[in-house]
Amino acid sequence: MRHAEQSADPEPVLTEAGQRRATALVRASMTQDHRHLRDEHAVDPQETAEPTANALGITHTVVPRQEIEGLVARVRAEPRQERVLIVNHSLNVPGLLKAFGHPEGIRVALDDYEPLFVIVPRADGPPIEVFLRL
Repeated sequence: MRHAEQSADPEPVLTEAGQRRATALVRASMTQDHRHLRDEHAVDPQETAEPTANALGITHTVVPRQEIEGLVARVRAEPRQERVLIVNHSLNVPGLLKAFGHPEGIRVALDDYEPLFVIVPRADGPPIEVFLRL
């Protein structure tokens, strides 16, 4: 998913609406058995990811913004049954989705902070994909 709504500050932090979305992510994640959470080095993805990591009792791994290939490799190295939540910037979401088998053409608008993409890999054929809004 993309990080929650941020302020326009030079060092953006989550707005009140962004904090509500981060809390919604906690509620959505509580029904899953996440073992890993990966977020991007900037403050806004970390602020989005931290409440979920705390609620689930897991640590989150911070990955530099431009290390998409490394992030994909790390996720693929996890056991198949593991669930991984990735919080990143809107510009990186389409590439991440494509790397995990989603067809091209997904674009996340700069003012859209609600999409949550769920990709479930399958041994035979393309992944199962679910699109949710927080």
